[in-house]
Order: sequence, then C-alpha cells, then structure tokens
Amino acid sequence: MPLYEYKTVPASKKGEKAKGVKSPEGRIAQAMETTLNAQAKDGWEYIRADLLPMEERAGLTSRTTNYYTVLVFRREIEQAIKPVAQDAIAEPVDETIDESVEPLEAETTDVEPVTEPSEAEAPKPRPLIAAKRD
Repeated sequence: MPLYEYKTVPASKKGEKAKGVKSPEGRIAQAMETTLNAQAKDGWEYIRADLLPMEERAGLTSRTTNYYTVLVFRREIEQAIKPVAQDAIAEPVDETIDESVEPLEAETTDVEPVTEPSEAEAPKPRPLIAAKRD
C-alpha cells in the first residue's frame, strides 16, 4: 500500500492574464492551470479544491467567518523501511532446547522478611490538646 504526503496551496483570488484569455472565468482558470502545472513539476498530484471556514476578528469585539479555497495535492513517498520478504516470514524457527547450557539459578540473599510491628513496639497516638480560650 503506497504512503502519501499531502500539501495544500491557497487558490488564486485573482485571474492571470494570458494571450487569448479575456473573460474573468478564463483568467481564473489560467491562474489555476499555472498553479497545477507548477506543482506537477515537483511531483505533486492534484486531488481536489476545498472550501474551508476561518473565524477572524472584525473590529474590536466582533468576529466573522470567512471562507478560503485551498488546493490539495499529494505525492507518493519512498518507504524508509523495506518490507520483510515473504520467504523470511515463512521460515520455521528452531525451538529445540540445547542441553549443554545450564539453566540459571536464582540468587539467594540473607534478607529477613518484613513483619508488622507488635503492639508493644508501635508508637502510641498522641492526644490532641485543645487550646484554652479566655
């Protein structure tokens, strides 16, 4: 499965003058064509145009929502990690036990187990002393 990286470019708001292009629609199409061809030279494939809202300040206290058009491009990226060959996965693993190796034994230490203190050794709670008020 191919992996892609994506790039967004703001769509042109102004048309581009060109020989033989006179209408506003033709000029904006010329600007889009120029953008698409420039990105294609770098290996980017055009996917779609999206209209995205953005909330912006208008004055000191109010906000308005403006809409912007962005062009979405993608290109396939080279995988940094080579996929594992199928024959390496299918190879069985040798699970025999080597009898010449001695098993590890747990180390023992001379540590006494922790026990709860007896009632005679436990500290007695101190009574709370109320302050006198005059």
